[in-house]
Amino acid sequence: MTIPKFIDNLAFAKKQDKLSGNIQMAECERLADLLQHGTLSPADTAKDSIQYVLQGATNSLSQHHLHLSINAQLTTPCQRCLAPTTFALNLNYIYRLENIADHEVEESDDVDLLAIDQTMDVNALIEDELLTALPIAPTHEAGCTLKNNQSGKAPNPFDALKALIKP
Repeated sequence: MTIPKFIDNLAFAKKQDKLSGNIQMAECERLADLLQHGTLSPADTAKDSIQYVLQGATNSLSQHHLHLSINAQLTTPCQRCLAPTTFALNLNYIYRLENIADHEVEESDDVDLLAIDQTMDVNALIEDELLTALPIAPTHEAGCTLKNNQSGKAPNPFDALKALIKP
């Protein structure tokens, strides 16, 4: 079965359809660029995986929802030592579908709003959520492989110039 890249999200929710699958990193250009930073080899990122389940639903108030679950194992350079570090993301979202242009929408912490769209890009939605969930500066949970600057003091950039001064 071919997983559609674009869906009519309102019809999807009304029919209570379900999509599940894996997304390849090559399909997520923005995410791949952010993770690799040019320092990771393809072998480092070979174990990266993104699995998702998207389920449509309608509640008793005739509100249409999408439930999105994402499980991702991603490799990124550690911001301390630049060695690869792998971390897992387990994300769950509930979106209420609204025609946002028609009326003012109330704020809710329980449900995110998503505009009704006949050509919603499923991969883009998943990639957006992963980009939002990534840590700003990912680091190893335990000690880094390179023990740079353990003293907490920044090296003096002029120390190299002292060696050039003749006594």
